Amino acid sequence: MDEIKRKAALITGGAKRIGAGIAVELAKDGYDIAIHYNTSEAEAIETQNEIKHLGRECSIFKGNLKDLSFINELVMVAFSTFPHLNVLINSASTFKRAEIINTTPHIFDELINVNLRAPFFLIKEFAKFCEEGNIINILDTKTAKYQNVYSAYILSRTALLELTEFAAVEFAPKIRSNGICPGLILPNGNEDEEYVKRLETKIPLGKKGNIFNITETVKFLLNNDFITGEIIYVDGGENLK
Repeated sequence: MDEIKRKAALITGGAKRIGAGIAVELAKDGYDIAIHYNTSEAEAIETQNEIKHLGRECSIFKGNLKDLSFINELVMVAFSTFPHLNVLINSASTFKRAEIINTTPHIFDELINVNLRAPFFLIKEFAKFCEEGNIINILDTKTAKYQNVYSAYILSRTALLELTEFAAVEFAPKIRSNGICPGLILPNGNEDEEYVKRLETKIPLGKKGNIFNITETVKFLLNNDFITGEIIYVDGGENLK
């Protein structure tokens, strides 16, 4: 394949759930994939094998996004492995439920470091190497509301939303930067069906979404070269209520 026409994506948190879904769908669209994971090695290998069965190249990289030296190394090695790397998808995140009064310094630092600081420096390093490409940040529909039970978490995601727009301005025209805010897509495995049904009643469309809804939005943003700095809520209208 002509090197100029090749495409590759670096996906943090790409071993499972939404990140893995994005990785597989982009592979179907002809992308080689660099998957970052931290603790989900078995899932990372499984996703890697699935991508290779699709006829695409896939490398996996283990590391903690709280470590800035790892972030720098991750981007350098990803570009070394795939010189045609032109997409960065920040999908990795950590989630803690806590009101301000119950938020410890440890919880606060973990949320900020993984959900904001890591994407910030990944974007910085990616922009150094990428001649032309895209950044997509996976956010959360909760950024549209003030829900105190998720105070530090929402703060970290809202700041990433703002960073998405900062990057769109700073790195234009060579790099476009956009964000996706999923709603109820993949509930936590600890939540029972009755709980999920209650959540669905709060969604104007009256149902939860699926990974396909997210992956189609990713592909839309990658394929439309006149969109940057936009945040798309893929949540069945949940952000409106």
